[in-house]
Amino acid sequence: MSPHAMPPLPPSALFAGLVDAELSAVAEQMRPREFAAGEQICAAGETSDRLWLITGGLVHILAGHADAAAGEVVARQRKGDVVGAQGAVTGEPRTATVLAALPTSALELDGERFLDLAQRYPAILVNLIRIQSERLVIANARRVEHERGETVALLSGPALAATATRVAELAKRASPRPVIWLDRRLSFAGTLTTADDLTDEHATVLLPGELDPETMGLLLDEVDRVVALVGSARDAERLGALARGSNGGSAQVEVVLIGEEAVAASRAWPASAPIRVVRTCPQADPAAIPTAVNGAGPIPPNSIAMPFAEEAWLARHLTRTKLGLALGAGGAKGYAHVGALQVLEEAGYVVDYVSGSSIGAIVGAYLALGRDAAEIDATLRSAFDADNVGELFKTSMGGSGGSSGLEAMTKLMRQSTAERSFADTLIPLAVMTVDLTDRAPAPLREGPLWEALLAATALAGVFPPYERGGHRLVDGLALVPVPTGAVFDDGADLAVSVNLNGAEVLAEWPEQPELPPARERKSRGGMLDTLLEVMDLSQLETSARHAELADVTITPRFGPAHWRDFHLADLFLAAGRRAALEELPALQALSTPVDPKTGTPTNLKPTTPKADTLSI
Repeated sequence: MSPHAMPPLPPSALFAGLVDAELSAVAEQMRPREFAAGEQICAAGETSDRLWLITGGLVHILAGHADAAAGEVVARQRKGDVVGAQGAVTGEPRTATVLAALPTSALELDGERFLDLAQRYPAILVNLIRIQSERLVIANARRVEHERGETVALLSGPALAATATRVAELAKRASPRPVIWLDRRLSFAGTLTTADDLTDEHATVLLPGELDPETMGLLLDEVDRVVALVGSARDAERLGALARGSNGGSAQVEVVLIGEEAVAASRAWPASAPIRVVRTCPQADPAAIPTAVNGAGPIPPNSIAMPFAEEAWLARHLTRTKLGLALGAGGAKGYAHVGALQVLEEAGYVVDYVSGSSIGAIVGAYLALGRDAAEIDATLRSAFDADNVGELFKTSMGGSGGSSGLEAMTKLMRQSTAERSFADTLIPLAVMTVDLTDRAPAPLREGPLWEALLAATALAGVFPPYERGGHRLVDGLALVPVPTGAVFDDGADLAVSVNLNGAEVLAEWPEQPELPPARERKSRGGMLDTLLEVMDLSQLETSARHAELADVTITPRFGPAHWRDFHLADLFLAAGRRAALEELPALQALSTPVDPKTGTPTNLKPTTPKADTLSI
């Protein structure tokens, strides 16, 4: 290759079908460009006179005016994607602003040269039409998902009618979007027509009804979802009648089982029934349920009641605001997870699903076991004190690449999880690992927690792979540093991710601490440390990509630090708080937490601790 020859083009849908000689001809017309993180590539309103083929990094497509700070991120594009091709063909001004979210490399192509190439190679125009068509389909799907409302039938027997009303009132508080309890005083057809009109106005419409098999069968075809509350054997029997006459379609009734009688009776449902149990909970004393849910009133004594926390969960389920939390890898920086949890707790949010990689898996396991942020903080400080950290990381790069601290790590994970299993968790937990045998991500959801956490922290060069069922499992950092997809897989409607591996590093800590020299690690230049630093750098883009699958992404900014600096716990924690506070308004726009005692919305705004409250 000559000094001026262009490298081969990365795989791109725009140039699919071109042979090597044609790809070389395209590459010859391009020039390489580099963009710093935050740098504007092009702005809305500008002339569409060029396009860019992304060869590395990440760009954000912002809707609206060229004022990037005010723009909403409507799309993200990565290696192989092309920015600006449609404008280069039509000649119309740009309709979006494009920013480099990370340091980004690209190949730039002049608009006129692109038109010449498209005339020479018609496949380019065919590809462009296909790409724009696919983007339109995706954009419309996202618009429907985020803008159009939803009609949900909420069915129950007479004994649960008061509970259904209370849940509907709580649903109004759980969602920033309108939630309308549509009393069926109209005809069935008239009710559905009214519901359609309301969903077009972005509302969630709740239709009350009884467990009548004929009505349920009609609703499965006419509404978006059917949710049934089952609290007795009689309720279960009536719902089970759906199996008779079922047409075998994909629509299902989502069922909440309340009490042992309902659970036992549900076992008689045939596997072919269009029924899916989404929640099981005990019955509650009606007198013990808070009565402050406006419009619902107290539950009559002869009714069947759900625990208030379960009512709140169902309200989130109806409004699609169940919250998943994805916690990323990062060693000692995992204390930032505690800071983020503090903010979520203080604002009143309940985490319904949690996943984690590496240290995120450890924090996630503690959260899933029912511990709050303060308890998780205390557990981490006890587990990773100076003595334990010194023992854990007596590493050896020779032999199998294991660590003399493996026994200590095993002991810590057994003790800190009280040898509990996934079956003992209060919320669904996914512990992300990588399966070296299958060469693929391997989220763990069953078995002893301590075993899963050993696999999740089996970092190359520090601990050996954890062998389980004939598979060699290692730290999820290798492929999925922030396991956002796992909480969606488990049932979350909204996700918050915490990415500890952000590209931005502060030159110094905002708190300006004086670090005790005695606790500073003696060496940072060993081969293992260098290897792990290289691994961290290689995961910047992967971490951002997985984290940005979430609705809200929290990326703490750290000062000078290392993944083994557990003595900087307070600084990491404060960084997590600051980043979570910055993103809290974005979460509040999607979901409104409800006070567990009063049933009223909470509008709390946590504060950042003052620097003089921090200790090292």
